[in-house]
Amino acid sequence: MRARALGLAGFALLAGCGGQVAEKAAAPEAAVSLASASVDPLFAARSAEQKRNAAAVCPADESPIFACKFKDGKRVAVCGVSEWYGRYRFGGATSELELNGGSYAYTMYSGGGEGQIAFVNGDTRYIVFSRMVRTGFDKNGNRPAFSDGIVIERGGKFLDMKLCEDPDMLPIRNEAANAIWENEGNLFTDETIRADSPGNE
Repeated sequence: MRARALGLAGFALLAGCGGQVAEKAAAPEAAVSLASASVDPLFAARSAEQKRNAAAVCPADESPIFACKFKDGKRVAVCGVSEWYGRYRFGGATSELELNGGSYAYTMYSGGGEGQIAFVNGDTRYIVFSRMVRTGFDKNGNRPAFSDGIVIERGGKFLDMKLCEDPDMLPIRNEAANAIWENEGNLFTDETIRADSPGNE
């Protein structure tokens, strides 16, 4: 299981820093300030090495928002470029697919929440997601389950899902995403439920 902080009362799935994109890129460690830590316990709990790895997936003039590696070794990254403009990159040592633009949505659940960022390529839509659902309670309180990955839809129908398998991944930083796009409110797909363990849907 990936190490994540469980201080989730008043849950905020993932947040980042405000300001201009260039300023965020010039000082990536600003994203782990005490101010963001108080709002974003999940991002703040990640190691400095994980944060450096996440920042490395985007060029210096872009802001890292989401990044992970899959079982097959391929990687995906979403980087913020400017207002209303993000960049999606997928591939191995070199990008196989790069998309620009994007839309963002976030919603809260009872005991969790989910962020999604969607990019369109013709009739195909790539939706990266970071999801937390409650699986029950024990003496320590809420028992959350996390999942992150991509849902691929074609012609409005589910095509595939790839789940992140990367201890150094960067789940969606919701405040960083919201600095690029306005929160649409309604998620782009409910197919991410396929990532939940049986009984936790």
